[in-house]
Amino acid sequence: MNALLHEFYGEMIPMVARASGPDVPIAAAVQDFWDHVDDFLPPRGCLCIARTPDGRAVGCGSLSEIDPHVGELKRLYVRDAMRGTGLGRALVDRRIDAARAMGLRTLLVDTISINTPMQRLYDSIGFRRIDAFAQSSTLRAFPDLHDTMVFYRMDL
Repeated sequence: MNALLHEFYGEMIPMVARASGPDVPIAAAVQDFWDHVDDFLPPRGCLCIARTPDGRAVGCGSLSEIDPHVGELKRLYVRDAMRGTGLGRALVDRRIDAARAMGLRTLLVDTISINTPMQRLYDSIGFRRIDAFAQSSTLRAFPDLHDTMVFYRMDL
């Protein structure tokens, strides 16, 4: 999981910086994930790791309950070699299923406005764009990113 997180943040942090956000050290971002890993584990969350048949980790995504009946999707990442295979969508679908099993009624997600592949994915799955949501873990950590982000909601 650490390798996936390093790759994920290695892509996202420069994207955030290009959108005028802070340049956070990758190691600090990975440590923050592990400091809060309980938020992504049952019963309050779900951590999905996609693996090849030989066990190689090739993608991940997390879900956490942020309010009663409301969940937030975070850290969707698919390694380059697996992009375009439907794995990203499968990771979102798996977390939607987990959210339903947890009794959640709403899913929220955010992304950087320049991350157009992520926006196309959420649009295609049926998420709808909304104004910023107060529970966004990204905005809580980096409120100055507000104007560079896109927010989505899906009612389950």
